[in-house]
Amino acid sequence: MKTQVIQLDAHDDVISVRDKMSWAKTPRLLLVFPRRGRILARTVDLRLLQRHAASLGAQLAIVTRSAEVGAAARELKIPVFDTSATAQRRPWPQKEAARTVNPRTPHPDLRQRLQDVKDIEGRWRNLPAVRLGFFTLAVLSVLILLLLFVPSARIKLSPRLQTQSLSMPVTASPDTVEVNLVAGSLPSQTISVVVEGSDTIPASGSALLPDQPARGLIRFRNLTTSVVGIPAGTIVQTTASPAVQFATTVDGVVAAGVGKTVDLPVQALETGSASNLPADQLIAIVGGLGTSLAVTNPDPAVGGTDRSTPVATAGDRLRLHDALLARLKQQALTQIPGSLAAGDVLFPDSLTIKQVLAETYIPGQGQPGDQVTLSMQFDFEAQYARGSDLQSLASAVMNADLPAGYLPASGPVEISIRKPPVTASGVTQLEIQAVRPLLAQIDSQQAAQLIQGLNIHAASQKLFTLLPLAGKPEIHLFPSWWPWLPWLSFRIMAITN
Repeated sequence: MKTQVIQLDAHDDVISVRDKMSWAKTPRLLLVFPRRGRILARTVDLRLLQRHAASLGAQLAIVTRSAEVGAAARELKIPVFDTSATAQRRPWPQKEAARTVNPRTPHPDLRQRLQDVKDIEGRWRNLPAVRLGFFTLAVLSVLILLLLFVPSARIKLSPRLQTQSLSMPVTASPDTVEVNLVAGSLPSQTISVVVEGSDTIPASGSALLPDQPARGLIRFRNLTTSVVGIPAGTIVQTTASPAVQFATTVDGVVAAGVGKTVDLPVQALETGSASNLPADQLIAIVGGLGTSLAVTNPDPAVGGTDRSTPVATAGDRLRLHDALLARLKQQALTQIPGSLAAGDVLFPDSLTIKQVLAETYIPGQGQPGDQVTLSMQFDFEAQYARGSDLQSLASAVMNADLPAGYLPASGPVEISIRKPPVTASGVTQLEIQAVRPLLAQIDSQQAAQLIQGLNIHAASQKLFTLLPLAGKPEIHLFPSWWPWLPWLSFRIMAITN
């Protein structure tokens, strides 16, 4: 007997195998399973293939070495072989004989059965009065159904509005991690801003500044037997500390011989009255001439003068510093809110200097000037509370004190600061006022049940009397000419504004 051998692949499934089987035209189909891979191991898969083979008029057998597949095939009485050659040499078990199907019983004669039923019916059904009664009853039933299901109503209810308000103390600290309802505390955040500015005030002090240098004559005495030249600019000085120095203004020559002298004009190197000296004070020569010559001023050196000039005092600088710092602090408090989100609350008392970026006085300390200018740049930081944290805390406290029969209206809680926040040691104490609207709870199903079957006026009055409404409800009927509200509550749609 001819046998169609079908080699299966590792990726085959029931559908692909059935397609391969459909091309076969032999009375026997032999499915050869792959050595590797696990396919069609379920009993239901083999049963489907067995039925498909039967529909093709062929007998199914398999070649597999899988114990699992073999057991499933034997359970379905599908022949199992080790190799394709063995399957073609050995005889296959015969198919079971198809079960005999009993022929269907023919349908009875419907016309005869209808006639039998008509004969059973009573003659009273054909009476005109009975038929009219049934017709009238059917029409009334339709009318009642229309009265119940066709009319509908739409009601707009405006719940009564009530305001809830409370005052509560709040503590904010950077050490707090999250909002604490029991303690009434919330975390404070840090924000910084850089501001700069300058200011100028008149100098209120005065000081004497050196004006003219002192002048005089000095006498050089030769200590050698040689001629000694004295160049202009030779420096002589006092022996006191600090030394006052003078310089010759012209060249000079001391004649040869011990004790020979020459007088030369000199001028102080520094201006001011401090350069005025009594006689015999300039007795030291700076430089190599000191071994050849002796020096002194036989007369006092005079002519050194001072002049008075405006200068900023320490009080001026301190007053300017405090005024400019106060102005920059106010400037920082003005700028910071622009960087905060809506609802955030700044703690002004917490403003501190994070870093001094620049501080310059012109002129410098002790220098003359009619006025003094100060330029400063600071990095300020301050604490603030997030509006979301305040909302969360206020909402939680207000929800705990919510009046019966009311619910919060949509929208945020209005929060205002009753007392200015006070910050000490990094902790801020403040008192807030929280206000929000509440709406009365209205059960729409209850409202519909209250007015079933009533006219518009009676329904409106009843709803306004029994429910917490802010005004008379709006009632719209369909059809508009219908005088009563529906009797069925589900035909009434109540909407709460």
